[in-house]
Amino acid sequence: MNFRKILFNPKGFTLMEVLVSLTILGIILMGTMKFFSQAYTYTNINQKKTAAINVARNTLMYIEKDNFIAVRDRFEKDPEEEISLFICDEKYKKFWKNEIEDVGCEPITINNVKYEVYIRAEEKPEPGKKNYSFFVPLKATVTWTINGKDNSTVLDGVIKSEDLR
Repeated sequence: MNFRKILFNPKGFTLMEVLVSLTILGIILMGTMKFFSQAYTYTNINQKKTAAINVARNTLMYIEKDNFIAVRDRFEKDPEEEISLFICDEKYKKFWKNEIEDVGCEPITINNVKYEVYIRAEEKPEPGKKNYSFFVPLKATVTWTINGKDNSTVLDGVIKSEDLR
């Protein structure tokens, strides 16, 4: 009965009641907007990480198409060897650790984010023992920078001999 009196009061609401209700509504909306802002940030970070993982997968597939024996022997000779992949003249091009990159080459770019890819052997071969007969386990590390913050992700993979394909 008391609620009905307030609702149908011909005087209306007082200024204080309106201000209190607007304050409460503002607090609720600020909390909701904070949630959507955090969700957008999280989604954006995951989008960049998914792109980085796809870059790493494509890099491993590109290396697998190369001569297996040459790649295997290079990693067996120097376990600290590293491959970098860049785009040169709209094609992938790989560079070993001590090779000089071409001037026209740039990192892989997706949605204006530059992804740098480095591939290393995951396991170090034992001296005098052929560990990499048919498989070479590799670790692809992709790094990128957004708003001055460095990010990276690692993907473990394997390239296999042409004999098994």
